[in-house]
This record gives sequence, C-alpha cells and structure tokens, in this order.
Amino acid sequence: MKRALLLGLFCSFATAQDDPPSRALLLELTATPRLAGTPTSYRAVEVVSRVLTEAGWEVEVDSREVLLSLPRRLELGLYEDAAREVPFHERIERFDPDAVPPGDLPPFNSWTASGEVRAEVIDAGWGLPEDFARLAAARIDVEGKVALCRYGRCYRGDKVRQAQEAGCAAVLLFTPASDDGAERGPTWPQGPWKPPHEAQRGAVGPMTSGPGDPLTPGFPSPRLGEAAPVHPARLAEATKRLPAIPVMPIGADEGAALLERLSTRRIREADGQVRSVRLGPGPVNAHVFVDAPRERRPIHNVIGRLPGERDGFVLAGNHRDAWVRGAQDAASGTVTLLRAAQRLGARRAAGWTPEHGVTLAFWDAEETGLVGSTEWGEAHADDLRASCFAYINADAVVGGLTFRASGAPGLEGALARSLARVPERTAPGEPGPLMGRTLLDQWREGHGGLPRFSLPGSGSDYTVFLHHLGVPIVDVGFSGNGGGHYHTAFDDFGMVERYLDPGFVGHELAGGFFATLLADLAELGPLAFDDAYAAAGLERHAREAAPWLGEERAQRLAVAFATLSRSITLSWAEWRRTQELVDEGELGPFGAWPSFLDALEAPAGAAAREAALAEARPRMYGALQRPQGLEGRAWFKNDLWAPDPDNGYGTSILPRLRARL
Repeated sequence: MKRALLLGLFCSFATAQDDPPSRALLLELTATPRLAGTPTSYRAVEVVSRVLTEAGWEVEVDSREVLLSLPRRLELGLYEDAAREVPFHERIERFDPDAVPPGDLPPFNSWTASGEVRAEVIDAGWGLPEDFARLAAARIDVEGKVALCRYGRCYRGDKVRQAQEAGCAAVLLFTPASDDGAERGPTWPQGPWKPPHEAQRGAVGPMTSGPGDPLTPGFPSPRLGEAAPVHPARLAEATKRLPAIPVMPIGADEGAALLERLSTRRIREADGQVRSVRLGPGPVNAHVFVDAPRERRPIHNVIGRLPGERDGFVLAGNHRDAWVRGAQDAASGTVTLLRAAQRLGARRAAGWTPEHGVTLAFWDAEETGLVGSTEWGEAHADDLRASCFAYINADAVVGGLTFRASGAPGLEGALARSLARVPERTAPGEPGPLMGRTLLDQWREGHGGLPRFSLPGSGSDYTVFLHHLGVPIVDVGFSGNGGGHYHTAFDDFGMVERYLDPGFVGHELAGGFFATLLADLAELGPLAFDDAYAAAGLERHAREAAPWLGEERAQRLAVAFATLSRSITLSWAEWRRTQELVDEGELGPFGAWPSFLDALEAPAGAAAREAALAEARPRMYGALQRPQGLEGRAWFKNDLWAPDPDNGYGTSILPRLRARL
C-alpha cells in the first residue's frame, strides 16, 4: 500500500501536458486494485464507461451474480521436521474483500479449498503427469503429502488436479528465481525482475473442463438483482469440479528453502543414469492454512457499441479486472481498446459510419476463470453465432514493440491487410515511422515470410467465442520487454513506465493498430474470413499430427483439407451427416472422406459459388462444431481442436480422434 501511495504521489507531480493520452488512462486505471467482486473494482467500470461515452459510443453495463473465490486468512509455516513446534519461517496474511480500499490481495490461488494441513513436503517438479509418474516409479509415497510444484509448462489448475488425484493433501506453487527472479537480472526497483518474496497469483479452477461460473455450466449466470437461490444440488455439483485440497502460491525464497531441506533419494532417471536427487518426502514439513470461502458476488462487464450500416459486427474484448493493479495484465489492453475507441469515435464524429458494427467489451473476472466473457457469451449465444464474424482478443497487450498474434486460421489475410497500413514505430523517444516500414514488414521478418497462426488453446477471454460458439478469433499484442511482474503486486504503473513501455510508445502504437484493424474488419464484414486459407492452415496442422495420428491417416486428412482449400463450394450438410455417421458407428474415422470430397467437386455457377462463399465464411468453425460437445468436456464444441486436457494453455488437434488412439 505504501508503494502505491508513494508512486501516486510521485506521478501527481509529473507534468502531463505533453504525455500521450494512454499514460493518463493507465495511471487512472491502476490507481487502485481491480480485483473482481470487490467494491473498488467498480471504479474501473466508471472510468471505462466515461471514456466510451465521451468518444460517442453506446454504453451498457452488464452486471451478473456469480460464484467467486476470495481469501480471508492465509497461513504458511515451514518446519525443519515433524517434531519441531517452532517454524523456521512463518507468514500470516489477512484480507477483507469488502474493505474500501481493500489493499493488495496477498499471494492467493482462487478456487483453492479452505482447510488446514501439516505434512511432509515432496518435490513434484512441474506438477505434470510425468512428474507424478516419476515419483511413483521411485516408490515415493505421495499420499497425504504437500506437493511442491513449479509454475510453468501447463495451466496451474492442472497441476493441482494431478496432485489431488495422486493423493496429495495440499499444493504449494512457486516460480524459481531462474525463471523470473534474481537469476534473470536486477529485481525491482533496480530492475524488472521479481523479488524473491513475491509470488504469482492465479486461478486453479477447472478451466480445461469448462470455464466461467461453476454454478452455471453452459448457460448464463443471472443478472444482478434477478438471482434466485442456488439449489443445493447445483452447488454440490459445482464443488465436485473445484479443488478439494488447499493450494497456496509461495515466493522463490520459500520454495528454495523447502527444496534444500528435502531428503535425498537415488533414482534411475529417464536417460538410464542413477542419480541422487532431493525429492523427499520430508523431513521438512509445511503447515498450510487457507480460509477462502466461495460465495456469490457481483461482476460487471462494460459493453460499447458503434452501430454500422448493415447487420453483423466485429467484437473486440479485454478483461479490465486484475489480481492487484494489473498495469500490463490487462490494463494495457484496456487502454489500447479505449484509445482505439477514441480514434474510431472521432472518425464517426467526422462523418464516417462503419459498414458493419463494432462492439468493444471490457470483461470482469477473467483472472478468476474467464467468468465475465463466458457468462456474457452464453447469454448472447444465438446473436453471436449469427452476427459476430470475428472476435479480437486484447489481454496483456503491451510489453514492448514487437507484434505477435495467434488465432483461428482464416483471419491471417485480414490481419495482414491492416498491419500493412500501420507504420512500425522505432525505439522509444524516436519520433515516427522507420522509412516506410510497416508492422507487416516486422511480422514477416520475424517469421521468415507471411506467418501462419498457431492454434490457440485456452487461458484468455477468446475461449468462449472460439471453443463454445464457433466464432473465428485473433489474439494480438506487442512484446519484447521482459520482467517478473506477472500476477504480482509489481505489475503496476511504475513497472510499465520504467521497463515495459517507456514513453508509452507501445500503447499508442497498439491503440492505432486496433483502430485500423477494427475499422477494416467492419468494412470487410463476413469476407474478412478466408475459408480457403483456413482449410490450408488446417492441412498443415493435420500433417503435424502424424506422430500420434499415423502417417497414413494424417496424409488422408491433410489431402482432404487441401482439396477443401482449393474449392469454394462446400456442403456443410454433407459434412455434418458424415460426422453423424461416424458417431453412430456406421463409418470408421475418415470412412466418409470420399463422399465429402465428392461434394467439394460439385459444379456451381460463379454467382452461386460466390454467394455460397460469402455465406460460409463467417460460419465455418460454427458449422464444424460438435453440438453435443466433446466427450467428458461437453462445453467445448470445437471439433477441430481443443485445449489440451493436461495443459489448458496448449492445444490438442482433433481431440476426439486423439482420445480414441
């Protein structure tokens, strides 16, 4: 709290006359924490609504009541062994989510179970399935132990699930100093890297089985004021999907103190060599106490609309909530969209009207499990499927000046078209374009040609649109400057101004690019999506699946996508019937491809072909969805790829086939 007050006092003396507008916006947004479900979170609603209204946008605040997870008391005690009664290290923290101001949220994992555990510690590596298999192979009993897991390589909630299924009683999560701390460089304030006592906050809920409000899987949470009492059976079912053991993030110094006190085991590693490693269990003990009730609280999405001449709209979204002040994650995205809104609003005031509408969404409770976007998406599912031709995701947008993008194949051409119209900025302090170079030049140079999208898994607000509703998405941002601030109290205005975006060149560049991209997409409408290019991208991904799919099957699937890419007529009804026959067992996998390919070769007149193309483009992913959802994960309906069940951030292509093989 002292740090925030001193920073605000310092900034109040800064001369803002010549500052870029994005600096003032970020300073205002990060003046207080924006934790979902707390009173000060609403302050950001007021800021965003005001800026949009002043820019001429229609503004709606969509408020809903959802289940959230916030702490009241957290305790950690570390003991040399089970016999010790006095810890060699202890930390006790309290938090009142209803206080005004609430102060900084201590290191916390939302959706942790409340409870108290004291037990021996084991080193569970990264918390991956292979880490627990390694412990089992070494005959290390993990039952009732506290699992020490490193952050990284998969979604943190999957680490907790693996530990719980293995029989562990609690989980401690930490990031080694070699990843984002002192071993990377000077720590704050001398540098951007994380001090050893700080820890990454984050959700550990069931993102890979279905994001959003756990009380309303597959349908929207009630609007604020319309909530009916939750049926006990529904609450019990939601509880089954959430962690049943206490979870707590700890600092790199605490993690190192545990590791150096673990007992040594001689085990045979994967390379066949026998080595002595510190795995435990014990003798070091950890006492973990968590009081974090799960209770219904209000969240607020802010929706801004700029109507177009015709039906249909492009949607861009960013989450305005944060674990603490969240200057980069994701206030940089909030500022980016607000600057884009101001530019587009000025164009509208000068007489421009977009061909199709533009909608901006500022989501709440993303950090808790993509709650705000998921509930709004479920509430407007029919309209989104019918009218939204693209979703552009703006999360932690600015961390440098190097453009990055991933998304659903098919939008690369429209993205490249906009990138070619935006000058590349040079280093901070240098005034403008670099001899005609554009962001497209930079993007192509970094990839050795026109890049193709990697398939997005989950972990941000695009999830509901791509994986549940079948809307094509792009996730974009600017990177290049590193730091250890992720989900910590150090992700604040000072971190951005000193290290991540000095001069706010990146914020202004991002705001200008988003304005260009959204205006271009609004003009193109459904034609922004290129189904032929999408099929070509899926052909490449099919070939890359050969190691697990088999060369022959991968080749047949790739040929089918290649044929689809060369054609502009596609019988969606034929495709859907093919999938039904496969599901009914009348055809084995790929058994219907010849019939499908025949449909692609059906003759059609030029006008009819063009009409079919325009009709198909915005709905390709929707048409290829599996209405009943994936086995065991019914919320996910994208039949082409899905988040990896053991790594929510990663991707599993052709998930139904992969589950069978």
